[in-house]
Amino acid sequence: MWDFLLMMQIIFGNRWRHILGEREFWERVGGLDIFLAPSSFGQANTQAFDAMLRKLQKYVPTGASVADLYAGSGVIGLSLSATRKCRNVKCIEINKESRLSFEKTVERFPNSSESIISWHHADASIEPLFWLMGSDVVIVDPPRKGLDSSLLNALRSISTVEHKVKSSPDSSLSKAKNEKRPWILRARDASVQIGNKTSSGDSQSLPQTLIYISCGWESFKVDCKSLLSTKEWQLEKAHGFNFFPGTQSIEILAVFKRGHGQSLKKMKSGKKKK
Repeated sequence: MWDFLLMMQIIFGNRWRHILGEREFWERVGGLDIFLAPSSFGQANTQAFDAMLRKLQKYVPTGASVADLYAGSGVIGLSLSATRKCRNVKCIEINKESRLSFEKTVERFPNSSESIISWHHADASIEPLFWLMGSDVVIVDPPRKGLDSSLLNALRSISTVEHKVKSSPDSSLSKAKNEKRPWILRARDASVQIGNKTSSGDSQSLPQTLIYISCGWESFKVDCKSLLSTKEWQLEKAHGFNFFPGTQSIEILAVFKRGHGQSLKKMKSGKKKK
């Protein structure tokens, strides 16, 4: 048990006092041991969370490069690295207090892992294309309000941007790579990294799969409609998880694919021709 010392109207701070019990708190979810610091966010229903992670893992190809946005302490990204043998995992999180949990978790990470794993203290809504670059799969787990508008717009126009960067070196994607502002560069540097190989993030490819985890149904509906409206993305699969039995709160796991294939609604309503 830990006590928060500051008498202020804030949710979390960086001053904690250990009162009793074990000093460290660990959970087993998603195929690995996860450390949770006092200021870390952790799911209350670990059984449902584990079930969601197991389902999510099925949609990530073995050896994929993954960008985990709104990553917190990196539970999702680390779980994928451990179970899908991802070649590269980037975890991006705006809350610096999540770093400790990430660091402690990777201390128990399998030595056999060949993944390059990094945790960045950064705002994914600033220059979002930089974080998408070089990834096969992007995972977003935003707060209840949904995706930041800059990230949503980047995802909505992803094919256009990809075409521009391939045809013209003077594109917004190339400019993102050639950023000079020191405060942006500091945010891009990995606060924590394991693996010594050259990162595949230098690739100019952009994700073909978007996995959206949402705790806010209303905001998800808005974001989903926006993503589908440009036909850049098609909703392939969607699952609901009851994290809080007895309430109307449902955790959503939605899988989007790039391209102009059939939507989920059309696929379910369509009939096979004989």
